[in-house]
Amino acid sequence: MTADRTTVLVASAVPGDLVAGLRERNPGVDFVTLDAEGRAPEDLRTAHAILRVAVNKPQLSALLQRFPDVKWVHTSTAGFDWAMVPEIPARGIALTRSAAYAIPIGEFTVTLIASLVKLLPGLAQAQRERRWANVEPGDLDGLRVGVVGAGSIGHEIAWRASALGMRVTGLRRTPRPQPHFEAVLGPERLHDLLAGSDVVVLACPLTPETRGLIGEVELAAMPRGSYLINVARGPVVVTEALVAALRSGHLAGAALDALDVEPLPAEDPLWDAPNLVITPHTSFKSPRNLERVVTEFETNLRRFLRGEPLENTMRHPELGY
Repeated sequence: MTADRTTVLVASAVPGDLVAGLRERNPGVDFVTLDAEGRAPEDLRTAHAILRVAVNKPQLSALLQRFPDVKWVHTSTAGFDWAMVPEIPARGIALTRSAAYAIPIGEFTVTLIASLVKLLPGLAQAQRERRWANVEPGDLDGLRVGVVGAGSIGHEIAWRASALGMRVTGLRRTPRPQPHFEAVLGPERLHDLLAGSDVVVLACPLTPETRGLIGEVELAAMPRGSYLINVARGPVVVTEALVAALRSGHLAGAALDALDVEPLPAEDPLWDAPNLVITPHTSFKSPRNLERVVTEFETNLRRFLRGEPLENTMRHPELGY
């Protein structure tokens, strides 16, 4: 390795064939794979960037303390909080995240919408009971879907939902017209979005503004017989209020892929809530995720080498996203 070459530390979780592809396509860059404990080789003298996958915060801090020339960290996670260690803001290190998970989350969310509206959980229960259920599923065509968080994940949800005839309205901190959304509202219009949606999907980051965003008042603003889906973070929803809304029948159903405590303890009352689908934080998973992460990283790597602005940086550092 020479002083004029760029050195990138790559997490051991990145498969060898993907690292080999990076080396082949970027001959001017040295890619050094970390060990399983997140450590670099002892004889390595410098590093300029880190591709973080399953490297915990103490390990990342240790790397940044050892290599003062690191100017950029890319985290494979959709949230920046997994990689936000003190050294990053203190040294002005660029931090970028992956948008790769938006694709499987978009697919999973539309699957949940269809499952709830078509009454599949109840039909599956009837099958287990050997009972011929006489039910009337709802329509996806014309369904009003409100997406709280019209970012990259919201986009992947919106175009899939609209392709099935659903009418999608979004909500984001800085509203602007976006493809596949009939309208994008500002946060002050939350109750308008709730009142006008047959299904509300939470796809927003967890911030001080969104913690406890959906509580008793907000659930009451939703139409009777509507549905709530959370693919964001558990604390966005007040759990006790959600359980009450399900038990009263105000909500026809809900699906939670993110919970306050994970794994959910066996004694948690959520397990017994009526018409609730619980999935174990599964929406982001895909066998192609690391491939997508590496592709995104490589796009940014070329920008980094040219000194150009990086993509998927923090838009609101004060809020952590």
